Amino acid sequence: MSNEKKETAVKKNGFELLTKYRSAIMGMAALWILFFHEWQMTITEPGKAAEIESYIKRIGFCGVDIFLFLSGMGLVYAIGKSNILTFYYRRLKRVFLPFFIVGLIRFITEKWETTVFWKNIFCVNFYQTNMYSFLWFVPAILTFYLLFPLYYKIYEKASDKTLFTGAMFILWLGIALYCRNSLRADLWGFFNRIPVFLFGIHAGYLSKTKKDAFSKTTWLSLAVILAAGLYFAYLANFIGVGFIVPTSNCFLPNLLIAVSYPFVIAKLLDMLSSIPKINIIGNGIAKFFSFFGLFSLELYCVQEWLGGRILPKMANNSPFMKNFAVFSISIIAGFVLYLIVKYFWVLVELAVSKLKGANKVTNNTNS
Repeated sequence: MSNEKKETAVKKNGFELLTKYRSAIMGMAALWILFFHEWQMTITEPGKAAEIESYIKRIGFCGVDIFLFLSGMGLVYAIGKSNILTFYYRRLKRVFLPFFIVGLIRFITEKWETTVFWKNIFCVNFYQTNMYSFLWFVPAILTFYLLFPLYYKIYEKASDKTLFTGAMFILWLGIALYCRNSLRADLWGFFNRIPVFLFGIHAGYLSKTKKDAFSKTTWLSLAVILAAGLYFAYLANFIGVGFIVPTSNCFLPNLLIAVSYPFVIAKLLDMLSSIPKINIIGNGIAKFFSFFGLFSLELYCVQEWLGGRILPKMANNSPFMKNFAVFSISIIAGFVLYLIVKYFWVLVELAVSKLKGANKVTNNTNS
């Protein structure tokens, strides 16, 4: 294959495109979650516009599933870069500090009991009391991080990894059906997200090994899956249709959306960025959303707390003013928290580096 054909194949490979636009897609998912949590409805007159606004807001929690899918993919690359202890350290380093800082702020401002604070921080309340006790996504993703190396070690040994992933999905479904009357109701919001994480792991493996261009049939299939997911999300969230398991509005619809939406968006962004006269628009859109992808976790950590403090004080303001205030303050606070966390670790690593250098000099002097 010529170099030109190889470049074309890589460009049209959905996994390569997804890697290229990963930050932008994470930014979109982060804003969608913010929209779900804090957006105040602006269209009050009944009609299609109001229905669309309501629909986009109502299914915004799909952003969580997109994050889990992309996290599963990312871990496949991360696990091969270091030993197991370094793998855990890097995951904990990225997630725990913003979680702890926001927990500490809420402990002080909301006057939590000390035991409640520590149970929230160490994720005890997530399993023991209610998964929504405090920033449920963080305990959930930490659980996945903890179990991933063992699962992936087994996964790697499977001769047919697609069949293995399908078998794991069937196993999950069997457990879900068996536990449908016994699992604590709130935990379904976590348990139903296991398949999308497993599919993310499989997508990560395929991303490392499959370098051929996606066919038109593949892209069409992804578009159909996305359309089906969006339709099922409407049925589940507005009509009340159930899909096999309890709390199924965060199972099948979100799963279909999460495994297709990132690829479709990556393709659309690439198409916009490839058209000569409007490529500046495509590149601009990608950079805009990539900015929010930088601090997606921090934005998640602050939004509900800030919304809960800002909105009650703006009861007499218009929805537009409320949305502007909550979104602006949440984005600024999320970015500031991101910078605090980033430079905290820079300082820590600088101090460790200097300490190692001092110890080396001491050892050389003693010898």
